[in-house]
Amino acid sequence: MRKLIVLLLLVAGLWSGYWFVGSNAIEKAANQWFADAAGQGLIAEKTALSVQGFPNRFDLTVEGLELADPDNGYGWKAPVFQIFAMTWKPWHIIAGFPLEQQISTPDEVITLTSQDMMASLRTQVSTDLPLAAVIIEGNDLAATSSAGWAVGARWVIGSIKTDEEAGITAGVAGAPDEPNTYVLKLDVADLTPDPVALAKVTAEADLPAAISVTSFLATAQMTAPIDRHMEDTHPMLAGFELNLLAITWGDLSIEASGSIVPDAAGFAEGRFEFDVTNWQKLVAALVATGTIKPEMSQTVENMLGAMAKQSGDPNVLKLPLIMKDGRMSVGPIPLGPAPVMMPPEG
Repeated sequence: MRKLIVLLLLVAGLWSGYWFVGSNAIEKAANQWFADAAGQGLIAEKTALSVQGFPNRFDLTVEGLELADPDNGYGWKAPVFQIFAMTWKPWHIIAGFPLEQQISTPDEVITLTSQDMMASLRTQVSTDLPLAAVIIEGNDLAATSSAGWAVGARWVIGSIKTDEEAGITAGVAGAPDEPNTYVLKLDVADLTPDPVALAKVTAEADLPAAISVTSFLATAQMTAPIDRHMEDTHPMLAGFELNLLAITWGDLSIEASGSIVPDAAGFAEGRFEFDVTNWQKLVAALVATGTIKPEMSQTVENMLGAMAKQSGDPNVLKLPLIMKDGRMSVGPIPLGPAPVMMPPEG
């Protein structure tokens, strides 16, 4: 019994030593980061910084946080920001955001409020720190701009995961057989665009104030892994597959899927297929926003109606977004240059 007690005391002592050494190292590194940022001409200020959580967590708390780049005008303010990590798996960190924070741009200041907004970053257990998963989620989000607009959502959850982490076998047809494949996912419930800006749209198109469902699932194939060597390897998009885009706004719904890869000149090549149910309301919405002139609305509706009849259901409009030879078009209608995915070969 005495030996067991001595062993437990020894383990407790070693664990306590590990925590205090680790917490001191984290606090020193965090303070050094602020000093280095300020030395580079950035605004990096705080009113307090501490590490707590003994014995099972490293909880880094920064109060009175202000980060900004005076050269480009972007910045972030938060009354408190926390980063948590379990002592036995420091490769998995969780960030906790305050109820209110401010994001500055050269043109405006955006105040973001939320409930339970958290982010999670997990790397694989390796000295290269390859990304395993990033997840961010929050409830009752609202963004209000000094420029006069506002947007909100009941809840949002987005993630970037490796295909192994996501539990699927992923890849992009036509892309190189690379192992650096990531699954991107976003789900938004009750997205409420700026009510002032969309008042005319919701009235003339007979649409509700909230977009009830927004779902996005895609696969991105990269030329190099996302890890701590990113500044040297410069990962670029070698292939992109849109598995599903689904938007439900009243009885207007949009679904899309497809894939693109870079051609020899680096332009995106491929196609996405869009299915728009009750597309007539989309025309009305585009007229209300000024995208389509009122005098052209009947012509556009007649043209789209003829295209919808080919789908077999006059209420479902099928539109292909085609990218080929450096150009982009919706069916036969040219839109302009295709996006550039990577530098030309050679």
